[in-house]
Amino acid sequence: MTTKTQKEAQKSVWTNAVLTIPATLIFFFAGTTLFAFFKNYPNQLNPTFENNDAIFPWYIVSELPTGISGLLIAAIFAKAMSSLSSSMNSAATSYATDIHFRFGWNKKANELKLARKATLIIGIIGTIFAVMMATMDIKSLWDEFQKVLGLVIGSLGGVFLLGIFTKRANSKGVLIGIMVSIMVQVYVGITEPVHILVYSATGVVSCFLVGYFASFIFVKD
Repeated sequence: MTTKTQKEAQKSVWTNAVLTIPATLIFFFAGTTLFAFFKNYPNQLNPTFENNDAIFPWYIVSELPTGISGLLIAAIFAKAMSSLSSSMNSAATSYATDIHFRFGWNKKANELKLARKATLIIGIIGTIFAVMMATMDIKSLWDEFQKVLGLVIGSLGGVFLLGIFTKRANSKGVLIGIMVSIMVQVYVGITEPVHILVYSATGVVSCFLVGYFASFIFVKD
């Protein structure tokens, strides 16, 4: 969304795609090793935990050496801050470029000041959601993350597939596909008929199929 050229954007997407594979393997391997550790040493686990999200922080604090645990906690905070700042910056830039100025809302507004205000608002909204999730009775933050992410990735994946593999799809059909995809994923998130790991796939498939056939109703743009 924020790169200067299409070539840089393509490089960014491919780099992210390639690095996601080893990062995901490391992520799940860490969970597997934690399971193995506490399976062999159940007395080391705090019995007051209400969900599994506290296991990894507990392991860092209780089992790792003082210096290592401090470095790891600092690294986690640094990573969280970098992810949040880059996401807020990208979202604010996308709003300013693709929505505010695209539709001609207050064209005289200073771009930098507008982006700063958008970043502040996005940060406040994100903080409110974080506080809500921290106070809610959530069994697994990972599952909730997959559901929220799936609402975006599911429909977005369907849009990309429509653009890559079809010539029939048009903007009106794609918008209908996105809306139906979101409704399907909300329904799937509530009823949970499929495993959480294939949750996003329901959005991709529904967006692709509905978007493709809905495009037949409208004349191609």
